[in-house]
Amino acid sequence: MIFLIDATFPPKLARHLTGLSEARECEFRYANDECGEGARDEVLIKKVRDQGWFLITLDDALTRNPAKRRALMEGGVGTFVFTGSSLARRSFFKIVAFVMDVAEELLEHAERTRRPFILGISDKKKFKVLAP
Repeated sequence: MIFLIDATFPPKLARHLTGLSEARECEFRYANDECGEGARDEVLIKKVRDQGWFLITLDDALTRNPAKRRALMEGGVGTFVFTGSSLARRSFFKIVAFVMDVAEELLEHAERTRRPFILGISDKKKFKVLAP
């Protein structure tokens, strides 16, 4: 499984998550490395759709925008959106710790949930189906 982490997260996060997740045979890639710095959401959506990857984002506006939400759903994308407002303001280490704390459940959802889907992850580490 391959996950594209968008640029709302720190750049080093993808590399660290891949290193820590090798036993699960999954890979985390960073949006700027895959799509270019400042790539528009539509480019990210196309990339994950065409590659069959999952998308991980802090940008809940992406999943609330009707056109982008439709593109995710019609493209068959599995999307994980961190919906809590405090995560983006945390230090790099706290972001890594938070993401690692939900990583196993995130991977389980990726394995067993039929795409397309949008799953929200709250500050309380609760997963909630936002779509379909």
